Amino acid sequence: MKKVFALMLILSVICVPSWGKTPDKDIVILYTNDVHCGVDENLGYAGFAFCVNEARKQTPYVTLVDAGDFAQGGTIGTISNGRYIVEIMNAIGYDIVVPGNHEFDYGWPMFENFSRNLKCGFISCNLRDLRTGELLFKPYRILKYGDIKVAFVGVTTPETIVKSTPSTFMDENKNFIYDFDGDMTGEKLIASIQKAVDAARAEGADYVIVVAHLGEHDNVNTPVWTTPYIALRTKGIDAFIDGHSHEVTPALVFKNAESKDVVITQTGTKLTHVGKLTISIEGKVTTELLEGFDGKDEVTTKIVDNIKERFEGTIKQHLTSSSFDLLARDANHEWLVRNGETNLADLAADAFLASVRETKTMKADIAFVNGGALRTNIASGDIVYKNALDVLPFGNTMCVCEVKGQTILDELEVGARLFPIKSGGFLQVAGMTYTIDATIESPVKVDERNRLAGIEGKRRIRNVRIKDEALDPEKVYKVAATNYVLLEGGDGHVFSGAKIVETAYMTDAEALAHYIRDFQRLPERYRNKQGRIRFIMK
Repeated sequence: MKKVFALMLILSVICVPSWGKTPDKDIVILYTNDVHCGVDENLGYAGFAFCVNEARKQTPYVTLVDAGDFAQGGTIGTISNGRYIVEIMNAIGYDIVVPGNHEFDYGWPMFENFSRNLKCGFISCNLRDLRTGELLFKPYRILKYGDIKVAFVGVTTPETIVKSTPSTFMDENKNFIYDFDGDMTGEKLIASIQKAVDAARAEGADYVIVVAHLGEHDNVNTPVWTTPYIALRTKGIDAFIDGHSHEVTPALVFKNAESKDVVITQTGTKLTHVGKLTISIEGKVTTELLEGFDGKDEVTTKIVDNIKERFEGTIKQHLTSSSFDLLARDANHEWLVRNGETNLADLAADAFLASVRETKTMKADIAFVNGGALRTNIASGDIVYKNALDVLPFGNTMCVCEVKGQTILDELEVGARLFPIKSGGFLQVAGMTYTIDATIESPVKVDERNRLAGIEGKRRIRNVRIKDEALDPEKVYKVAATNYVLLEGGDGHVFSGAKIVETAYMTDAEALAHYIRDFQRLPERYRNKQGRIRFIMK
């Protein structure tokens, strides 16, 4: 691989002693996570495939791993419900894949489609059918490299319940029928992982790699569901190939429950890096991240280009133009819409409110957009249909519900629960204004799935006004939002007692596209945020 490594910047290499016997040739595990439809961004899948080809020149023992969140996050996923991504991954030849929370965004039937059509299938030690108590997939897979056995254990974050669409995991009576072994102590998740590791070791695994869609930080995650927390409390694991939190982590070493080193690694997102884990002939486990090369596999490039040609005409439809940028992130790529108002958030909320015009039957009073729905900026200049799909890629459908004022107050509290920490459940609004008093601790209580369980104590939300009038807790208002927020418990929102007036009349991206195409150029009022959300800070 001399040619490759001459082109690559190796960010870090960490060696962790193995507890098993040594292979006769290096075992190379190349890994990705949180690609989020970035098929030709940064290194791209063609760059990843190039690395695979080069690795195979050096050793016959090469394995391809993905730690989840591949099917959603861009136009190519939205327009095909993730099918095109599976097509590309099959062509490259992934061996081990773990479902991330966003693999469930297109609904359970589509998730089952992924499971059937992904050639290697899924592994997961904690995705369970509550009706039978059984796992849906094998908890681990053992691959042989000569005389050496390496076990790969799959884990998906219990956050998936609220970080995807909660109704996906329910039956028609709104009872949960699937779960991820999540509880607020972390004990169930740890027990499931340890059980899988122990079983793999008993089956003769010389090395155990946990492929986890869990994340390293605890800003939004429940801390007991993060990889560092689990690494400290388990044994028999050589390394965690992680995902979910989009960290660029060449190697993060912890002492496990037996005071032995275990390494955590993660590649960031959208193929900014390729991960490489090596089990050497000396029995050392090393992890590193590769970047800075421009090699591309021609076969993969052609596959991606052919797929993009299938939908290019649709996504290039002109909608309007803008003389200013519309923001979901700042210049450092940090989320703005998850703990504050932006001009893009105001535009999207107005589009949701205006979308009820298409129904020709009624009119909403207010609209909500969860901050986590807004996924990227729109640059100044011409705006095409692809921009709407990139901003709102989930394909959620628009709904209108009748909701009591008290429920609106409660859900605003849920949206502000973690403020000033960034949260996908933070509520952007149209047709109303409100204030968050951050000097008060959140009174929101949540259940083990991070859904609203009650509100106890002084509230953070103040000065809620709808059409310049104070909100009336007893009055019924018509609210426009997506099915994800209003009906399916997304981001922990419950909207108790919501009565459906109209549903599934268009997708969220269609609502945005329909709204902005009425303007020859976006109005100046959207140049800056409009002060719909105010803050009292500590």
